[in-house]
Amino acid sequence: MTYQALTSSKSGANIWNMLLRVLFGLILPFLIEIFLYIIYTGLRTQDYQFSSLLLFIFLIIPIIFLYIISPRLVFFFGGVKKHITNNLKTNLENIFLKPRRLKIRDKAVPLEDMEHILKDKEIKLLKNKIETKVIPDLVKEARKQYSQNFIDRSHSSRNQRLLTYNESLFLFSGVTSALLFMNLILVIILRGTSIKLDFIELDQITNSVNVLIFSLIFGLLLFFGLFLFFTSSRTLCRLIPRIVPIIYYEPEIERERRLIQILSIAEFPISNLFVRRTQRELSGVIYEAKKSLLLSKMVETISWYYRDGMAKSIAWKLYKEVLEEIKIPEEAKEQIEKQFKYDPLLQIISSKILTSEEEQAIKADLDYIQEKISKWAKIRSEEQTLSFLLIYRTLETVFRKTLINLNPELEKEDVNFIRLIDILEKNRLITKDAVSLLHEIRFKRNVLFHEPGKSLDIGKKTMDQLLYLIKEIIDKAEEK
Repeated sequence: MTYQALTSSKSGANIWNMLLRVLFGLILPFLIEIFLYIIYTGLRTQDYQFSSLLLFIFLIIPIIFLYIISPRLVFFFGGVKKHITNNLKTNLENIFLKPRRLKIRDKAVPLEDMEHILKDKEIKLLKNKIETKVIPDLVKEARKQYSQNFIDRSHSSRNQRLLTYNESLFLFSGVTSALLFMNLILVIILRGTSIKLDFIELDQITNSVNVLIFSLIFGLLLFFGLFLFFTSSRTLCRLIPRIVPIIYYEPEIERERRLIQILSIAEFPISNLFVRRTQRELSGVIYEAKKSLLLSKMVETISWYYRDGMAKSIAWKLYKEVLEEIKIPEEAKEQIEKQFKYDPLLQIISSKILTSEEEQAIKADLDYIQEKISKWAKIRSEEQTLSFLLIYRTLETVFRKTLINLNPELEKEDVNFIRLIDILEKNRLITKDAVSLLHEIRFKRNVLFHEPGKSLDIGKKTMDQLLYLIKEIIDKAEEK
């Protein structure tokens, strides 16, 4: 799709976004109110005053004003602020003081609890600061993020479309309920006196039965309006944290469920349903079916991943200020940052082919390597060299353990790196591109050892590829 097409699509989505909320959420309630007046006066006087529609001109500015402040109305009166605040306070320890443990395919990375990093007194002080300073600031940031999203939403996912629909329903039910309440009060006023203005005239309702009927009608409609209002409010509280990049505690089971759904679709056992010939004949259908099912799930998961990373980045700035304020040691601060920004999808390396000691050693190396890769262009050449040698050693360890897991007899042999690559390729554990990459880094490693003083010529992209290769090898080995 071209850039112009993408821009056009996004613009169209934003226009629809605005029209749905303005037309349905704000204009429709006022139109209903005007038509209600026209019908009421028409039934009483047999003169349907359609000219009353001109009154709508005076409502244009209030409607525009209501649309502008709609994000605030949703955030405050929709209970979103209270919901997010309660979520952060209730799950304060889980969000700020305990590492997230995402378990998928029986893999999980053990992380150090906060009690091993800070003293009890420091933890107590930190909790107090988070509750009184960090959480209020995060809620303010959440409102800003939502206000921006309210205006510029792409509608690329199901949740975004649901959010727009429920915002429209919230505005419609809120404005309608307010007008119905005014009508109810008006009925009570008209029981005692008439209202006569230059352009509007409402006669006194002298019949008590009519007063009762109108009161019941408006009261019942008000009840339904408020029901819709609170129902849409609860839905908004659930949807906004799923769309806006804000810190929000989500149970691990929900995070795992999304990943399991994707894995279940991607790894659906087609071979159990069809013979090989039928599989070939239906390959196109199978591909399209998987693609269709995976698309929405992948969009949702990738969106969550992006929001989670962005939210942590924003929150860490506030969190870091508090840590500095209570004078947390630098070493402890670095450990807290690692755990707060913990990325379960990237750091899951637990495997049946490694012992727990090897897992811990490899994880320590990878933590160091990932930290250096994140600022690769800024670190010294000595640090780049050390990171490269560490990842080379990790690769060699993982390769060797993988092959021993496949063939225990190899443990007795002295298998060099070249042969490791050959055996892995023959077992289809690595691709030809990976083979080329591995031979390239083997050559660079030999240069470092045999030509002292030679500078390392390796980029961030290559290091990222090697990190990915480690995880890929472990995953493939477990499937064997």
